[in-house]
Amino acid sequence: MGKTTRADVIAEKGQPISEAVNPMPNSTTLKFKNDENFQLKDDIVVNRFANPESEEKSILWWKHKFKDCQTRTTQLEQAPGSHTPPEIEFACNAEGTAVIYSQGSDVVIRVVQFEK
Repeated sequence: MGKTTRADVIAEKGQPISEAVNPMPNSTTLKFKNDENFQLKDDIVVNRFANPESEEKSILWWKHKFKDCQTRTTQLEQAPGSHTPPEIEFACNAEGTAVIYSQGSDVVIRVVQFEK
């Protein structure tokens, strides 16, 4: 993250299914199959969002992976009146990785990679 370009991603993944403009200036998101997304700022990848692989679906797996890392846990904001459990972000900045899971569940729903 922070060095990979739009051209690098397209060369590796092929053409995106779609591209969306983000509210941040000069920011877009490339969407690929399997719900994999790359957020770009000025044509440089700053974030990658993907579904977890089979072993990555357990929050316990991530807690073990991050055992030597200073982690942070943050409850993410929800839409007012939402009836779904709050989502929690569990992150290791040193590895440039965070996972999102639902409160009350140990199942990871999203893996985020960001610039270290």
